[in-house]
Amino acid sequence: MISKLLAAAGDAPEIINKAITIPDATDPGKGLAFYIASLWQTVVTVGGIAFIIYLVWGGIEYLTSGGDKTKIDDAQKKITSSVIGVGILVASYAITYFIQAVFKINILKPIFPSAL
Repeated sequence: MISKLLAAAGDAPEIINKAITIPDATDPGKGLAFYIASLWQTVVTVGGIAFIIYLVWGGIEYLTSGGDKTKIDDAQKKITSSVIGVGILVASYAITYFIQAVFKINILKPIFPSAL
């Protein structure tokens, strides 16, 4: 009975988590490319969230400054910094998609040719 259960367990299909893609272990460069692409996507996402938080923080400081010149300047610096930050994020996104269009490759999901 136990041998039948163990044999049946060996034939069970492998459970695959589609949210976590594990690159092919036979190609070490492929793994690094996937990790770099994932890191870039994470940085862009976190940067977008930081932009929203910093912009709202600067806006609230601006509204509650009460006419104090130093508080207004500090709030304007926060707002300006957040706009510059989102500009950098948008530029990196545009550069990535420009490179993909020019070279006809998908940088965010790299596919490497296999050996013949």
